Amino acid sequence: MALIWTVEDDESIASLIVNIIKRTGHKPEHFWDGIELEKRLKKDGLPDLLLLDIMLRSTNGFDILKQWKQQPQTRHVPIIIISAKSSENDKVRGLSLGAEDYITKPFGLREFKARIDTALRRVTPAALEIKLDALQILPDERKVYADGQEIQLTQQEFELLLYLAKNAGHVLTRQKLLKEVWGYDGGADSTRTLDYHIRSLRKKLKDDAQNPRFIKTVHGSGYSLIKND
Repeated sequence: MALIWTVEDDESIASLIVNIIKRTGHKPEHFWDGIELEKRLKKDGLPDLLLLDIMLRSTNGFDILKQWKQQPQTRHVPIIIISAKSSENDKVRGLSLGAEDYITKPFGLREFKARIDTALRRVTPAALEIKLDALQILPDERKVYADGQEIQLTQQEFELLLYLAKNAGHVLTRQKLLKEVWGYDGGADSTRTLDYHIRSLRKKLKDDAQNPRFIKTVHGSGYSLIKND
């Protein structure tokens, strides 16, 4: 169950939003304006998601959004704007300031629920987990499991495997991997560094280069993490 704060000064819309949050199994806390929201921030705890109206009585919602995304305490909290302001400029402004999503009023109930679910999936630990058959990667914890067993990796081995996993099923050239994982532009020495780390990963994952379960060599191109549909 997620804690969802909502800032909305229209009574009917506020009641609708709170009821939807309850029906989706989450806990709502409602605030009429930025002043009430600021007072709540001084207490313990933060929401898992903030639903924010733009045209409020005391404070402009864009100002609240900007402030939340600049403060270390709140910058990680995803914010969905809910507003009657539907112009492209308003949407671009909101997203540029760091909003997770922008919903225009009036909205459909199913769409609203889906937007909330999507935003929460992006920030929960389960959403960050990458699972590919027998391979499991937990980026936040920097842990890797193969066949249920934790695999101890160096920092560079972890970064390399994570990048391969995020692009599973796609062939990544040596140049691409060197640039994205190490920041190298190429060269013989850096290529040897990549190949060494690939060999080390395969050894720790008990992966056979000739009959791979995880990392496939694409001759003349690069490497790919196998993704079975």
